[in-house]
Amino acid sequence: MKKGIYIRFATLLWVALVVTGCNAQQSDSKYYLLLMGESENWNLTDYEIVITPQDFNAGYGNLIMKNEEEYITDYFHFDTHVVINGEDMVVHSGSSTGGMDISEETTGAIEGGTYLNKNDEPITLNDVSDIYMIVEWWDNSTEKSVNERLDLYKKSNTEETFFN
Repeated sequence: MKKGIYIRFATLLWVALVVTGCNAQQSDSKYYLLLMGESENWNLTDYEIVITPQDFNAGYGNLIMKNEEEYITDYFHFDTHVVINGEDMVVHSGSSTGGMDISEETTGAIEGGTYLNKNDEPITLNDVSDIYMIVEWWDNSTEKSVNERLDLYKKSNTEETFFN
């Protein structure tokens, strides 16, 4: 009889340790997003965002202008925005000026930094509701600055997601 109690107690203790270990592992979440987006004139491919408790990294994407083999302009700029707990912030940007072909642009990358949620803890993907990029360039034909938004990530309104 005592042996059965010890076995039950040992099993309960083992289950408690496993469950506690899983909960501790959840707080050390790491997210890797491979994003793409499209607007009227642009395609973005292979844009990466990595979120860990220690770092927020973004970049290595390719912006390709649709239906253009070559597009010479004097100005090109992009901003990557992330909306964290309702606050819209620019997390990555790049600019070029002076007579260049922008038909294919790489975004480069930023590494490091930590963003905190409303509880002053490192963010997780659950804190992020939107990720988008604004691309701006000088249009020589209209002689105006043009900008377009490329939506990259939108948090589902439903509770079911692979990231919960």
